[in-house]
Amino acid sequence: MGFTICYRFLGNQRVLECQEDQLCGHDAVYYALLHSGAELGNIVGTWQGSYPSMVEAAERSGVSNVLWHRSISHASPQGRKR
Repeated sequence: MGFTICYRFLGNQRVLECQEDQLCGHDAVYYALLHSGAELGNIVGTWQGSYPSMVEAAERSGVSNVLWHRSISHASPQGRKR
């Protein structure tokens, strides 16, 4: 199944699919940072492990409004009788 992560990078809406069984806020922000292509050299290590400090560091890199939800699976019907 997985998760859909939505975020803004430098004001532009971005969406990515993440194939994980579980996802927390830290994970979602980190995936958004990696996916965005933001320069990470200046922020890695600037957060103190707390979610608010990680969000603040991400926002300084241009990543904001990170939201995530479990993806909806669109399984195709099998064995359909006519």
